[in-house]
Amino acid sequence: MNVWFAIDKILKMNKISSNKKAVWYKTTIPYLLLPSRLFLFLFFQVLIAFVVNSWEASQKYWLLTATMTNIVSIMLLIILFKKGGNDYFRIFSFNKATIKKDIIVFIGLIILALPIVFVPAYLISMIIWGDPNIPTAMMFGPIGKWLVYVLLFAFPVTIAFAELATYFGYIMPILKNKVSTKWLAPLLPVIFLSIQHCTMPFIPDLNFIVYRGLMFLPFSILVGLSIYHRPSLFPYFVILHGLLDFGTAFMFL
Repeated sequence: MNVWFAIDKILKMNKISSNKKAVWYKTTIPYLLLPSRLFLFLFFQVLIAFVVNSWEASQKYWLLTATMTNIVSIMLLIILFKKGGNDYFRIFSFNKATIKKDIIVFIGLIILALPIVFVPAYLISMIIWGDPNIPTAMMFGPIGKWLVYVLLFAFPVTIAFAELATYFGYIMPILKNKVSTKWLAPLLPVIFLSIQHCTMPFIPDLNFIVYRGLMFLPFSILVGLSIYHRPSLFPYFVILHGLLDFGTAFMFL
């Protein structure tokens, strides 16, 4: 009798422990993920700096640090979605029931998004330096052609599956159900999506850090609020994001 009582107690303790782990995943992991990419960019740049024996030289390899970060982010998301009993890849599927309306809404958002993507960077660079070419020259240095061709494919593909999925595919839906102040659910992912660029690449220049932290804030707000109010738009923004970053990688040619 005592043996069965002990077994029952152990099973209950394991169930409680399992429930605590599930709660921990839902309450703690999203907040840890918010700055994860910002620190991963910096971590991989430090590694590259050791390899090339120069911090300045490491700065021009930011497409590589971003790609390495994307791979880590994707692996983390696969694990976290599986822990939650979900399939990571399902978040990229289209909602067939709303696809016609989604396409119409998204076309309108693209028209709005294109100036929001490019104009803020131009205005901020003009305010800070008076010349939009200065930050471009700081970011786009020559790297090996073979590496450019690899990253021309690897960077946009991995970032499409990693970046928006982290902030708006995983973190935001959890916060939406957990935080009492509802506007924090889109606000926190939007802010961290924007400021992660401060370390992609990390150049120890305050003007450049401010420029990188703010240049994508309007676009982050547009994407975050759009997905928050209409989650079925998520895969469309993923495709747009991948195409935009293909253009970014193309600038290294």
